[in-house]
Amino acid sequence: MRTFGLSAAVGLALAAPAWGQYPAPNPGAAPAPVGYPMTGYPMPWAGEYLPTTGPALDPGGSAPQECPPGCAPGAGCAPGAGCAPGGSAVNTVDPCGYAFDPCLPQHRGDRHRCYHESWIRADWLYWQMRNVPVPPLIVTGNPTLLNPAIPGGGNITPLVGPSRDLGGFHGVRVTYGRWFDPDGELGAEISALVFGREGSSDFFASSASLPVLSVPVLGTDGMLGVYDFAFPGDLSGSLGVRTATQLWSVEGNLLHRWRGDGCVNVDGLFGYRYLQLNERLDLLGQSRTLRTGTGTFTGLALPAGITVFTTDTFRACTEFHGAQIGGRVEVRRDMFTFTLFGKGGAGINLQTLRVDGSSVATGLGVTRTAFGGVRALPSNFGRDTNTDFSLIGETGLEVGLQATKNLSVRVGYNLLFWSDVLRPANVIDPVVSRSQVPIDPTFGAPLTAPARPVTVFRSSDFLAHGIVLGVVVDY
Repeated sequence: MRTFGLSAAVGLALAAPAWGQYPAPNPGAAPAPVGYPMTGYPMPWAGEYLPTTGPALDPGGSAPQECPPGCAPGAGCAPGAGCAPGGSAVNTVDPCGYAFDPCLPQHRGDRHRCYHESWIRADWLYWQMRNVPVPPLIVTGNPTLLNPAIPGGGNITPLVGPSRDLGGFHGVRVTYGRWFDPDGELGAEISALVFGREGSSDFFASSASLPVLSVPVLGTDGMLGVYDFAFPGDLSGSLGVRTATQLWSVEGNLLHRWRGDGCVNVDGLFGYRYLQLNERLDLLGQSRTLRTGTGTFTGLALPAGITVFTTDTFRACTEFHGAQIGGRVEVRRDMFTFTLFGKGGAGINLQTLRVDGSSVATGLGVTRTAFGGVRALPSNFGRDTNTDFSLIGETGLEVGLQATKNLSVRVGYNLLFWSDVLRPANVIDPVVSRSQVPIDPTFGAPLTAPARPVTVFRSSDFLAHGIVLGVVVDY
């Protein structure tokens, strides 16, 4: 008994130091107790991940699995990366990825081609449009030399033409689209744009620097001449050209997503498009007789102090109806989106031309009115239509910034081409039958040749381009 007690005391004395030390951890042994702060696992009280420093265990505490390539500890494994049984990465997060980037792996995994079901877009447009062609409707010359303002006389200076800059146009465009199935097999999009009515005006009043103001014409007899609205000692007055333009469009397209993985989306489209361009050109004249006999109206000589107003109006409307086909490529990364689109179409242009003109003489308590101005006369009055084949094309490039998960801001550039468009200045016939012009001394005389001017449809290409600033809501 004494020997056993002595042996027990010696054993306790030798084992005491070992009891004060922990054994070295063995990763290959049994799983750690629940809640034990192993590296590579989330801290339940902090919601964060610690860097992986050893083989990861699956959440169920089974034997460790080696991480697959690209997710090995210390070799690009993102914070929070682990390995599920079988070696596949789980809970992978790109530490540099933007929170709303659909290209992130956790957003892309086993999902459909369409990231959002519907979208609404609103754009503000600031575009430039191809200049309005304007013939030399207003000319001047030196009254101290021969043939002032007479075409071909060597003493003429055009004051307007051959074109007029329209300046910038402000417009809006609204688009709504929807996918009918999550794989993007079929979708639809409708869009409408409209620009405010913008124009230009050039008015010239007689002065010391512009003593002569005239409208040039070519008679049916082949003789060149002018109608004076200002001439030293005879007439004082003014002439002006005014233009106005408005463009609007509506389109509806069916969509098909050829590719969609969040990083790159490729859509094809096919649909119908309607375009309408309305333009107007006015030639406005005013003259006042300075002495008796210096002007005529409806074949009668005018006394001094009579004012004559003339108006020539040309309105052109072109409507496009046709089918279009195109595509759109969208590349996303982090908070940025890059989009390139293009579409082209073919169809018909319905061209409508309206011509009106009038002249008014007033003074001494009397007012008289006559049909016709100087270039718009009874022989080309009225409404005429024409049909022509046409092609259209539109392309654009833009950059977007994803502000929230469902809201992005876009800025870009668009270019629109449209062939065979009717523009008002192109239909102005330079030849006139003088006996139709109310301010001509031969007004009312029998015609000796076919009446001119006549309606002639001359088409030209139309171009519009500019910047686009928009907001897109996806949901």
